Amino acid sequence: MSEATLPQALSAYAARSPILLATDFDGVLAPLVQDPSTSRPVDGSIDALRELARTPGVFVAIVSGRDLAALRQLTGVTPEEGITLIGSHGAEPDRDLPLRVDFDDAARERLARATQALEQVVAAQPGTRLEHKPAGVVLHTRGLSPEAADAAATQALAIDLPGVHTMSGKQIVEFSVLPVTKGIALQALAAQDGTVATCYLGDDVTDETAFAVLPADAGNVTIKVGPGPTGAEFRIAGPPEVVAVFQTVLRAVPHDR
Repeated sequence: MSEATLPQALSAYAARSPILLATDFDGVLAPLVQDPSTSRPVDGSIDALRELARTPGVFVAIVSGRDLAALRQLTGVTPEEGITLIGSHGAEPDRDLPLRVDFDDAARERLARATQALEQVVAAQPGTRLEHKPAGVVLHTRGLSPEAADAAATQALAIDLPGVHTMSGKQIVEFSVLPVTKGIALQALAAQDGTVATCYLGDDVTDETAFAVLPADAGNVTIKVGPGPTGAEFRIAGPPEVVAVFQTVLRAVPHDR
């Protein structure tokens, strides 16, 4: 953890230009809920991101495990607003990024194998369910008892398929057939836009890939939202505090640059 306070780190970050402010969706912009389809951003979060995106020298992105179509629907963000949406843990950006991934016939075959393997888990573990993405498939265990969820996750994590990348998060196990992470996507986004520092907020295990590529000594600010082990420099309690972070950056950015 940093010796500086979070407001101090945000002020130093905001003084640089251009900068990237990026955030996860579930658990960060929106509270975690049992039915993911009912998730909604907390009041003021998307409006603050829109204002940041209109601020000179500030680039904004929402990076989520959700597929891009779902992320667009849940945020209400349109392409004209200048907020980059990146779904499927980096595999689905809404604009061209130098990610060097190709969803070809081989990837489709890997996805079919991954789906079949997780369907067997669902058949063996009542109450689990699958979410299908363009380049992956997700086992959901939310709503199950801790024992049942652990049993399902253990069965899924024991599956080893060539070319299929496994990610474990909060009540999920996800199989992805493309070698992309949130960290890789953020690096590509920063390189394309020429930003000199990034502030990233995330709550889950998959966000650790982003924290890992954003060292504090390069002017970056990494913020873990909620409990759990993390490589982030700072920690805040939940989505309401996320809005306060956005507002702090808005106040600190020089608006005459």
